Amino acid sequence: MKVKSILAIFLGLFLLSLSLFAFFQEEGVQRQRRTRDNIITLWLLRMTRVLELTDEQTAKIYPLVTRIEKEKMEINQRIRKEMREVRLILKNKEPDQSELKNKINSIKKFRSILRIKDEELENQLEKNLTMIQRAKYLMFAASFYRDLREKLERARIARGRIRQKK
Repeated sequence: MKVKSILAIFLGLFLLSLSLFAFFQEEGVQRQRRTRDNIITLWLLRMTRVLELTDEQTAKIYPLVTRIEKEKMEINQRIRKEMREVRLILKNKEPDQSELKNKINSIKKFRSILRIKDEELENQLEKNLTMIQRAKYLMFAASFYRDLREKLERARIARGRIRQKK
């Protein structure tokens, strides 16, 4: 188990560094897609380690989590796009009310879909995890993206410092 944990940690760190490298080296949509895939892979590796999943559980959960997380990331991209468009509309002296209403309804619809995806994932996890694993999952899910954002922000700050020195 220790060897598996150490391997998962090294693989996770490798994938994180790979995703950071890809983030800084590639262009546009392709860069975002690879970064998204690397984040999902890191999510799965860490989840496996934290929850101590069996091989059987892993075989059931990985395809599900991969699919749902990809779908959620795509929905979040759509929400960000709609939000950018709302900001542009609001910059007008007299924003178009009907256009704003459509954007707001679209954002609400996407948020509702995100909640449904979260519920789908949680329902499937309940079927495949023990009570202790479910509790660990709640803790893991709450901290994973927060921790990732903090690490990426530190990397951006460090990159800014390096650029300033040049």
